[in-house]
Amino acid sequence: EADSFEIEAADFLGVKYAHMVSSGTSALVCALTAIGAGPGDEVIVPGYTYIADPAAVIAVGAVPVIAEIDESLGLDPSDVERKITPYTKAIIPVHMQGVVSRMDDLMRVAREHGLKVVEDCSQYVGGDYKGRKAGTYGDVGTWSLQFSKTITAGEGGLVFTDDLDI
Repeated sequence: EADSFEIEAADFLGVKYAHMVSSGTSALVCALTAIGAGPGDEVIVPGYTYIADPAAVIAVGAVPVIAEIDESLGLDPSDVERKITPYTKAIIPVHMQGVVSRMDDLMRVAREHGLKVVEDCSQYVGGDYKGRKAGTYGDVGTWSLQFSKTITAGEGGLVFTDDLDI
């Protein structure tokens, strides 16, 4: 069933690759590892999120840096830009309560500073943003399939991307 779900999820999302893992937290750890985040790196996370986001950053040996949120309930692009240091490796926009972060602005900031983007879509599984699925704007997206989520497998997570290396 996992193989079938990966194929169907990738097709639904319009991405080349999807891989099921044990949880949404594991999906975040896999995504951060895949983009090369580790000791000595900083990863910017929103101040309003679930503990899995900063915990995944810590799990790979990096340091979570807390940024403010805006009216989208997601990362404030202006505050993200203020928090960038030479050690910043990535940002994790978290799409909270079915509302997508301001991805156009966040992607602009990330690209201008050479940062990777890991989208946490655990609270917006399958949602759209300007005609594309949430989680497909950044380098890699993640879902949680925990029992209280929109699509549930009881427990589990999904990592998805178009990048074969990831």
